[in-house]
Amino acid sequence: MKLSAWRVALRIARRDALRAKGRSALVVAMVALPVLGVTGADIVHRSGQLTPAERVERVMGGSDALISALAPGRTVEQAPFADDGTLTRTATPGKPATPEETKGAAVEPATLVASLLPQGSVLTAARPGPEASAGSREGLLRTDTAEADLTDPVWAGRLDVVDGRAPGAPHEAAATRAFLERSGLRLGGTTAVKGLDRTPFTITGVVEHPGDLRKVELVARPGELITPLAEARDRDRPVAGIGSADEKPVSTDAWLVRLPAGAVIDWAKVREFNAYGYTVTSRSVALDPPDRSAVPYYRDGPRYAETSARTTTAVMVATVTGMALLEVALLAGPAFAVGARRSRRQLALLAAAGGNRTHVGAVVLGAGVVLGLAGAVTGVVLGIGLVALVRPWIERAGGSRFGHFDPAPLDLAAIAGIGVATALLAAALPALQAARRSVTAGLSGRDTVNAPNRWITLLGLVMLAGGAALALYSAGSGTGMPGTPVAGGYDARTLGVLGGSVSAELGLLACTPVLISLFGRLARFLPIAARLALRDSARHRSRTAPAVAAVMAAVAGAVAVGVYTASTDAQARQDYRPQTPNGAVTLTTGVDSPDLPRLRATMEQELPDLGPRGDLYQAVYRFCANCSSTVHPKGGDRTRRFAGQGRLVVGDDAVLHNLFAVHDPAAEQALAAGKAVVFDPSYLFDGKAVFQLRGGGAPLQPGEIPAPDVQEVGVEAVLVDNPSAARYGQVLVNPATVHRLGLSAQATGAIWLPATPPDDKAQQRADAAAARLDRMAGVGVERGYQPKSDLVTLSLSGFAALVVLGAAGIATGLAAADSRHDQATLAAVGAPPRIRRTLAGLQCALIAALGAVLGTVNGFVPAMSLLKVRTAGGLDGGPAPVTAPWVLIALTALVLPVVAGLITAAFTRSRILLTRRVS
Repeated sequence: MKLSAWRVALRIARRDALRAKGRSALVVAMVALPVLGVTGADIVHRSGQLTPAERVERVMGGSDALISALAPGRTVEQAPFADDGTLTRTATPGKPATPEETKGAAVEPATLVASLLPQGSVLTAARPGPEASAGSREGLLRTDTAEADLTDPVWAGRLDVVDGRAPGAPHEAAATRAFLERSGLRLGGTTAVKGLDRTPFTITGVVEHPGDLRKVELVARPGELITPLAEARDRDRPVAGIGSADEKPVSTDAWLVRLPAGAVIDWAKVREFNAYGYTVTSRSVALDPPDRSAVPYYRDGPRYAETSARTTTAVMVATVTGMALLEVALLAGPAFAVGARRSRRQLALLAAAGGNRTHVGAVVLGAGVVLGLAGAVTGVVLGIGLVALVRPWIERAGGSRFGHFDPAPLDLAAIAGIGVATALLAAALPALQAARRSVTAGLSGRDTVNAPNRWITLLGLVMLAGGAALALYSAGSGTGMPGTPVAGGYDARTLGVLGGSVSAELGLLACTPVLISLFGRLARFLPIAARLALRDSARHRSRTAPAVAAVMAAVAGAVAVGVYTASTDAQARQDYRPQTPNGAVTLTTGVDSPDLPRLRATMEQELPDLGPRGDLYQAVYRFCANCSSTVHPKGGDRTRRFAGQGRLVVGDDAVLHNLFAVHDPAAEQALAAGKAVVFDPSYLFDGKAVFQLRGGGAPLQPGEIPAPDVQEVGVEAVLVDNPSAARYGQVLVNPATVHRLGLSAQATGAIWLPATPPDDKAQQRADAAAARLDRMAGVGVERGYQPKSDLVTLSLSGFAALVVLGAAGIATGLAAADSRHDQATLAAVGAPPRIRRTLAGLQCALIAALGAVLGTVNGFVPAMSLLKVRTAGGLDGGPAPVTAPWVLIALTALVLPVVAGLITAAFTRSRILLTRRVS
């Protein structure tokens, strides 16, 4: 076709679009909606990718390097960015230590670092403090601690003051916004760290870690928090028991380094530090990294995990992108199908005036170009504006700041181009149908109704079954290592997952006309309005099928994202190992604390309705005057994934109920009779539980035979084979049995199992009350697995929900607009407005319901394929449980069609102008 003919076709398409503004707006919205979502996701992704300079700023602020004492006295290897990976070399038996290793182990870290740096370098300590408890409005709050002189520009970019002012006077501190929100404090308030109660801190500023906005942290001036806290902890006795209140060990020493003018730390200097056991992230190295061949870590490090993760990510990204493009085409399809049907008289006049089929099809394709371009540009512009508008919310939800706002021009141009291309693809089938339509049928406004093609239906079934099988087989094949590229840089595995998922969805789409026709046969059993709606939809399959396909694509995307997210969350929940039953409240103290009776009473006063109390003890073997060791049970299956040293719990039947959640009369009687209760059969030996006593014994007298280092004593036991209870401890005995064996039972705390666990504020109040009696006391509440949502999952879920709602409303609106002639006929024969409203609502509900059901079925194919890809690419090899998000499925498959039908019925006008039809 000549260029002049294309200009005429585009002009006709543009005028037709301007003439039918409402329908054109709906078409533009249908195209713009997916483009908006993809644009927003691309900008969020690009903006979240840090450049080397931005990453350097977050790691080391305004300094020139960050040095960490990873393993002084051992040779280490690292990536140019130490956070990307480190490796500590294992010592070779018989091989002497290198001079650097010897010096690294002997010399004080700060002294050694200063001696290796250029003269005039300035070191600023950047060691994080331990986790501690700080005062809150309700009591005590667990928080990370740190020290920093925030007036020093060396911290800018790593730790920023975003509100208030930096601490400048003694006992002033800054806190993160998460700390203030959880503690209920404000700027100007005071908080006391447990152990330093006599020197409370005044909060003068709000700080944030740009890469971790959820961090709960209190930042004091140098020398006012970490060292005093460590000294206070050393003065107190150690804590033992469940959920120990021990502060977490202080992390390795670290320093921010400012070099003298003109000095740099190059890769050779980094390697020199590695020889002493220190890692270095240098600004100059990070901005100009060495060749990979010059980095030993890339040779010796865990390459499999890195490569497997990249391959798994590539398969997922390719599949999601391909499915998104298909979704755009399916969403735009009904728009152009209805547009062609609305213009069938105009197209018939064009054919009657001498235009051939090519010209008729070009007009419909021209509408695809005009409206597709308008929709793509609108979607891109709205996507940019929407992300810019809600950027603070996205950053807070994702837990990190953007490195920069990056609407990449090439990406946006590609997205707009793909939007136009998919709009053309969506207009191709309506253009072909318009070109083949009879001129007489077009002038009369009637459709030629044909039976569904059985061969196309059979082909659809084959594509559905074959595509699903191909996607699942390809996902489970391979070891996570990249294969040979086959097409477009993707290997066979990636193409198999993508091609199978797309084929399954297209196959289900090919079966849609037959399914609609089968539903039409049910019309005779329905009331008049439902019968008319069902028969009209079945008769006009060329109008109904594209709308159903649009809803199916949207729901399939939502279900796929939902199934994948729910399944990965279920796997994380399955891997979670609680320390006590869900809802259990534990009190931990120093061993044999004299304040323990008052602490137990205070807990029951602060937290009413805790229920019966179980007192906890630990069994201790004393083998000399000042020598003791904790007793552990013998046994355990070392082939288990979470195998470790067994745990012996000492307590009465209340501990049996509260800690192990076991209510067994036989176990209670055995415990009272002095027997041990064993929850794991691998800890039972000939009907006995065996305890291991470790210790060298008392000093030997002349003529005595030395006792073995490990002694074993047995106790009659009963087995309660309960894997759930065995997670909290494998063997339980009462204190009297421990004393009978010549061992000591030292009190360590208490445990309750209330019907309703206390909330976070009540826990803070109880923690504060306990700390007033004993600084080392702690209160814990087992709240079970807490799901976490990252930025990618949040973006995909939000986009899927937006498309589901938008596609259902727009597609059904287009279908309702196309059925105006039928509605006019109903009005002409005297149908009351109620029938019209009911008919419109039922037509809308039918499209939404059928599309939602098909989309739900189809959404499991890509989701299960991606889960198999994730499993094959993981290091643990454990299969991810397929978990269906039933709430999401119920909303999309049941609630959404009803809501769409009700909305359509509510907004359908009671009267309509009668139109003249050509006979």
